[in-house]
Amino acid sequence: MRINLLGKEIIFEIKEDIHRSSKLKNLFDKKYIYRFATLMGVFLFFGTIIQITELKANYKVGDIAISDIIAYKNVTYYKDIMDKDIRKKILENTTPEYDKMPEVENQSIQNLNNFFANSKNIKVNSKNYDLSVENYIKDNNYDLTVEDAKEILNRGESISYIVNLVNTLEKVYSVGINNNKDFDVIITNKEIKIDTLDRKFLKNFINKNLTVNSEKTEEKIQANIDSLKNKEIKIYRGDIVVKKGEVIDPEMYEKMEKLNLVRGADKAVKLVGLGIIFMILVLVSYYVLKKYSKKIMESNSFYPGLITIIILNTLFVLFFNRDFLIYLLPFAIVPIILSMTGDKIFALTLTFMNMLVISKNETWFLVMFLVTIVVLYRTENMTSRNDIVKLGVFIGVFEAILSLGYGLINQFPVPLLAGLIIASVLSGLFTGMICLALLPYFENTFDILTNIKLVELSDFSHPLLKELLIVAPGTFHHSIMVGSLSERAAESIGANATFVRVASYYHDIGKLKRPNFFVENQKGGPNPHDNLKPSLSALIIISHAKDGYIMGKKHRLPKEILNIMMEHHGTTLVQYFYNKARQQGEVIREVDFRYSGPKPQTKESAIILLADTIEAAVRASEDKSKETIEGLIRSLIKHKMDDGQLSEANLTLKEIETVINAFVSVLLGAYHQRIQYQKVEDNLLLGEMGNK
Repeated sequence: MRINLLGKEIIFEIKEDIHRSSKLKNLFDKKYIYRFATLMGVFLFFGTIIQITELKANYKVGDIAISDIIAYKNVTYYKDIMDKDIRKKILENTTPEYDKMPEVENQSIQNLNNFFANSKNIKVNSKNYDLSVENYIKDNNYDLTVEDAKEILNRGESISYIVNLVNTLEKVYSVGINNNKDFDVIITNKEIKIDTLDRKFLKNFINKNLTVNSEKTEEKIQANIDSLKNKEIKIYRGDIVVKKGEVIDPEMYEKMEKLNLVRGADKAVKLVGLGIIFMILVLVSYYVLKKYSKKIMESNSFYPGLITIIILNTLFVLFFNRDFLIYLLPFAIVPIILSMTGDKIFALTLTFMNMLVISKNETWFLVMFLVTIVVLYRTENMTSRNDIVKLGVFIGVFEAILSLGYGLINQFPVPLLAGLIIASVLSGLFTGMICLALLPYFENTFDILTNIKLVELSDFSHPLLKELLIVAPGTFHHSIMVGSLSERAAESIGANATFVRVASYYHDIGKLKRPNFFVENQKGGPNPHDNLKPSLSALIIISHAKDGYIMGKKHRLPKEILNIMMEHHGTTLVQYFYNKARQQGEVIREVDFRYSGPKPQTKESAIILLADTIEAAVRASEDKSKETIEGLIRSLIKHKMDDGQLSEANLTLKEIETVINAFVSVLLGAYHQRIQYQKVEDNLLLGEMGNK
């Protein structure tokens, strides 16, 4: 093999077994692991889409439904359902169309009038009257008794009575008479007020006045046939198409096809289309995260954590994508877990991808989007694990309100709407409980530092802080003051204020190993450095950073805080002992008197570095007037900048000026007395010594 090394070509051979070992080593290189993880994540995400699309019952006619099949949308289609049996039923049951015969009505009224007109010829006398009436009834074939006829004739003496009977006939004939039974039905339906005798009497003048209109009847029959040839079938969202346990008949299966609830031949084409869209979505999201969330993407836990979230999300979707269970899906778990990273762009981007995959439709996507925005806002203020449960309750109520609007938009029936609201509340509660269970796993497994974790670490009952207070009280109080300075400064420039405060509490825990070698813990006693060579003293001072890192790692402190322990002095020169060594004529190298670093990599780390130096210097200064404090701060920061300690922290000059003002404000509040000013040059050394 030929390798060009520093301009010289080196030729050497590699044995086959070594070559294979190299290949195996490369196979497990982080770069390849990350690529594999990325591909796996895409595959699983794409698998989720496939499951959502393909998770449709592969039923056929005659199968038994294993669960209720519910319409998820409104569908209208037309169907020809005509056959011989239906045609026969139409012919038998279609009501004929009739024409009225007005001459029948006229004749009936004329006969009624004749009854009363001819009755005048009956001789009214006590001997022959009944016989005359009886003969009159028989001659005209009236269905009346003699007594009935006598009563009618008696009533007929009144013109209004006859008029009322005529009006009754007209009303009956206006409806139409097809048979004798129609008369009584019409009298009842029209609520015509006549007594039993009058009803019996009028039946003698009722005749059929309807005749079938064959042409119109045929047209009506044909219209009924045509309507069934192109019958409109409507399916409403929420309708149960097939109940659990029912045998699927052809009509049910057809409805399932119209609702796209069975697999079609074009499914592969649809999946290809979805795959293309999803791949573009992944690429766009990747470049957004690469630009705005680079820090998270480059962390070792990014890809494993992402894969875990994708797997969990896929499992949730597979479990809940069953009929109405989809509304119980605790989709807010993803934005809650992701927002715990503190990077809202990262959380919103991945949540947006997730919503596109699992949303049922545009309106439900909007519901999920609004819930996500609220989640991202609410997680900023969470300081305890109980807040997660409270957030779950809030999400449930908020989602229920949105679901009410969603149901009204889609015209859900009341029972379905009520079920949707209840499901939304339960979804929120599930979200809170599941997140409460999952969060410690993500925090510990993927080293995710959350606000909740920070608040827990800020508790002074933590073993390290308790030990620091007892063993190194000076360092403890120094750390608290550095925390106050850092917190105010971070707030002023929009950095993570909670993190810098908590990290400040732990930044000097390495001093626990040799507390008496640091001036703030000596309490006026002998200084052990007086009996040591400057080089050894510098080594002890410098080693507190690494000692703290080891202690912190042993106590499983987050990596971000461990980084602060190594970065809070950067590569600063331990000026006091360096100068002392030179004065004593030691043969020294400057690098041996510098911290090993690295330099601060973030704004938060840079703020702690500055606060650490400034707090020690101001505490050691006798004059604590505003002018002195501000001048001292500016001199110390300038020294750090000239030494290149802030070169990798991405801290702008404008932000540095804001930080200075924040430091001045806090220190003026902490020190009220005004003491004689000392030289800034001396204070520079005090700043280096005071925090040693």
